[in-house]
Amino acid sequence: MDRVHPQELKGLKVLLMGLGSFGGGIGCARTLIQLGADLMITDLRNAEQLADSLAELHDLDFETYLGGHSKALFDWADVVVVNPAVPNDAPYLQYARSQPCKLTTEINLALAQVPDVPAVAITGTHGKSTTASLCADLLSLLPGRTVLAGNMGGSLLEVVQDLTIDDRLVLELSSFQLERLVAPPAWPKAAVLTCMREDHLDRHHTFKAYEQAKMRILIGQNKECTLYLPANEPGMHSRRQQAPGHVKSMDPRGLKPAEFGLSWNEMPMAEPYRVSALHAITKLAADWGVPRLCMGEVLRNFKGLPHRLQFLASPEHLQLIDNGIATHPEPTAEALRCIHGSVLLLAGGKDKGLPLRQLVEAASSCISLHLFGTGGRRLAEELAPRVQRRAHIHPNFETACHASLAEFLKLPKNGTLLFSPSFSSYDEFQNFQQRATLFQNICTFNLKDAKREAVTQLQRKANPER
Repeated sequence: MDRVHPQELKGLKVLLMGLGSFGGGIGCARTLIQLGADLMITDLRNAEQLADSLAELHDLDFETYLGGHSKALFDWADVVVVNPAVPNDAPYLQYARSQPCKLTTEINLALAQVPDVPAVAITGTHGKSTTASLCADLLSLLPGRTVLAGNMGGSLLEVVQDLTIDDRLVLELSSFQLERLVAPPAWPKAAVLTCMREDHLDRHHTFKAYEQAKMRILIGQNKECTLYLPANEPGMHSRRQQAPGHVKSMDPRGLKPAEFGLSWNEMPMAEPYRVSALHAITKLAADWGVPRLCMGEVLRNFKGLPHRLQFLASPEHLQLIDNGIATHPEPTAEALRCIHGSVLLLAGGKDKGLPLRQLVEAASSCISLHLFGTGGRRLAEELAPRVQRRAHIHPNFETACHASLAEFLKLPKNGTLLFSPSFSSYDEFQNFQQRATLFQNICTFNLKDAKREAVTQLQRKANPER
């Protein structure tokens, strides 16, 4: 990637390669036009598929080339802004590299705009969004503004336009965003790594390449910067050695709720696999000047994010849990270990080729599994010797969802339906949120139907002649 400053874009021909599905492309396009760029948007999806996004840009002046790309676009462009979803080996991206045009990303443009704004960058395989959200809440106790952005959705380029050095930026960054990172000097002031596991091998091909993408979070740091690492992670010694500045290892045993005036029951993110990340951000907030006792109220009141072990309304004595964020087997295995009683698992999606050993062991105790997609089918194959007829394969997510809910409503007390997909959403959906939202909508509809039916049955018993 090239170094490009947003102020250089005025009057230039800028090609936005990929409008995106989390709203970031919309905000990016809007800001590029405000900066004076002559904008062209190209996307593999057609106008009908992008209708909602294009509608939000209807009052702006730009051109589109949709339903595919063309080499002529890259011949035309002075600057190409590459969407994170575009893989490095994409043919048109390789062609663009051979042309005189400069290549950049929205993240790189945004950071070039605010290189001196104190920043926390958070990455890792699991827990990035929740960690970043709680970190932003804690840093909001300081004077000035704290802005949460990055892989959370929306446009980073749009939200940084009026930030000053008296503000703070908390970013969640994915491996897709980091592999093309061009960081300003001494950036970020603090980096947090939640954990490192095999993931996105369909994009990066090897764990080494995935790890290298993640560790690019350090490329701009200097000796004044800090990296917060979990102490109990494999491979952390080599990652410590890559850090140019201070390294702080977070041992879960070092987190003391009493320092915040709380008990363990009042702490968020208290699951064992999250405690290192919680320790890291509370330590970071203290290092940045937030008094520990002031953190207590924020920690106590933090409700978490949707689709992260989110308990939904359900019949009495039953639990309905939306863990739709889980597109990796490990969070599902961890969640299953924390749930007691009879458990139904709803899982599946696009197979990323990740190891399933931990998930197979944890899921073997489920009383029933409703599975879908190529991932669900592989999980069923690996579970076959253990679960016999308890694994049900469905043709798609919606069918599996309805079937699991029907069984869930017949469970005795202390039963749980855990929706924790464990695989990517990109076979049937644009992103994990779309799939998880459909799950919640189906749950709401089915539970209302079940409640109406229960009321009807009671009325019939009370008035048999009716």
